[in-house]
Order: sequence, then structure tokens, then C-alpha cells
Amino acid sequence: MGEISRSARKIVTFGGGLAALVFLPGLTLVSIVDIVTRRFLHYSSTPVQEMTWHLFFACVMFSIGYAYLHDQHVRVDILRERLPPHVKARLEQVLLILLMIPLSIVLFWFGARMAWLSFLQDEGSRAALGLSARWIIKSALPIGALLLFLASCYRLAHPGQPEGDGQ
Repeated sequence: MGEISRSARKIVTFGGGLAALVFLPGLTLVSIVDIVTRRFLHYSSTPVQEMTWHLFFACVMFSIGYAYLHDQHVRVDILRERLPPHVKARLEQVLLILLMIPLSIVLFWFGARMAWLSFLQDEGSRAALGLSARWIIKSALPIGALLLFLASCYRLAHPGQPEGDGQ
């Protein structure tokens, strides 16, 4: 169990690193280019705008498991913060089993199917000058779902212990 757990953590961490070191800087650079060309050169480019959306989506999907693994995800806590730590840990385990893991499986299943159909149909942008190979960005959904699944399984195996706290 320890080796599987470590492998899951490494894969999720790799996904988060990819988001932080590749997709986020790429998103920043493409956004700056888009803003500068529209504002100062009065030129708008559909592929550049679509690339911004694609990089944002990839950044979110590749980092969602990492954020959950390190307990850095957004929480809307009204009741939970008043609970004792052992109840919080048990509640998280129950919600992982009932909601998060099934949700990540469904997202993976339908996302993989959607990306595969997009690949088979050679789907591209609906915009005349848009990006082709839409399956590439659609494949970020099942990858993100898989990373979320692995992070959820890790947290289920290590309840109440966010990854950032003393491993």
C-alpha cells in the first residue's frame, strides 16, 4: 500500500508541477501577447484567444489534484470548521467515498470518451481561423479527473493529513 500511495502522490505532484511550470507561464505569456496586440496594434487573433482558454483549462485540470492533495483547494466551510479534528477526518472520508471518487470516475469516463471521439472525428474549432486538433485540450479533462482520483485515494489512505504537513 505504501508504494502505491507514494506513486499516486508522485503522479499528482508531477501534474501540479506541469501546471505550474508549463501551463501557467504559457498562459501568462499568451495573455500578454493577446492584450498587447489588441490594445496597441489593434489586432485580434482567434488562435491566440483560443490558446488562452486552452492553457487556462489545462492549468486548472492538471493542478486540481495537486491542490486537493495539499489541502489548498477552495472550501466553503460554515459547519465544518466548528467540528473536532476526528469528525472532520471521518466526514472527509465519507465524502471522498460518496462524492469525490465517483465524480472523478465519471469525469474520467466521459472525458476520455469525448476526447477519443474528438480525435476520431478530427474535430477542430468552430471558428474559421481557430485551432485544430480539439482532442488535445479535451484530453485534459480525463487527465485532470485521473489526477483528482489519485489525490482522493491518497487522502482516503491518509485521512486528516494534508500532504504539505510532514509527509
